[in-house]
Amino acid sequence: MRDIITGETIPYNKFIDMYVVKVHPHRAILEPDYFVKLIETAVAKRDEDIARVEQGDTSFTQEIMQENQEAESEWERIQKLSDQDYLMRTVLPVLYQGMRVVDMERPNAPLEYLALYLLKN
Repeated sequence: MRDIITGETIPYNKFIDMYVVKVHPHRAILEPDYFVKLIETAVAKRDEDIARVEQGDTSFTQEIMQENQEAESEWERIQKLSDQDYLMRTVLPVLYQGMRVVDMERPNAPLEYLALYLLKN
């Protein structure tokens, strides 16, 4: 999702329930007007956002740009880590948990089980 004015990527927490809604299937089954309520809420949030932009409030756009810069700098920091630090920070925590699960479950095909665990997590 991108901001139409600046072209900047909008973070997930800024566009969810405004331009995209997350559906909970069990609630959709139990509540007959579930989708109507979701759409009404999203439209109200979009209207508020449009009103802010029309009034000249650019804080929303500035927040998006700032969050994108922070995200880029985090990515850049990770890229600059040494090989050992990179693996310790990104790969080994998940790998370690996967190996613990393999140890507890003792599957017939441990490598395939670990591979599926890593893909899932």
